[in-house]
Amino acid sequence: MSNYELYKEALEYQFSARLKGFKLYSRGQYPCVIKSNVTDSVVVEVFQVINLDFEIQIHNLEMGEGYIYEEIGIDEKKVGMYVYENSENFQEVIEGDWVTFFRNRVI
Repeated sequence: MSNYELYKEALEYQFSARLKGFKLYSRGQYPCVIKSNVTDSVVVEVFQVINLDFEIQIHNLEMGEGYIYEEIGIDEKKVGMYVYENSENFQEVIEGDWVTFFRNRVI
């Protein structure tokens, strides 16, 4: 079961945007972003977590996987984002769009 399916009842979609200064990589079943230069960009989907217990569970899950929590500005809104420090040996998602990449991927 994907993490989205597990938590979707507690997530409220806000908006999507292309965010400059990040690169997207695949960790297999899950994506990770790292800070990069301004010519790189990724597509982000911003959700509000409407259940505090699930918010804590999601945060602990992400931190346990080695992500770092940062608050960033998107269109003058402050949002939380989980980033990885480096790409290690992960496959780069050239187009920066996880949904398109994952949909076209053969596992």
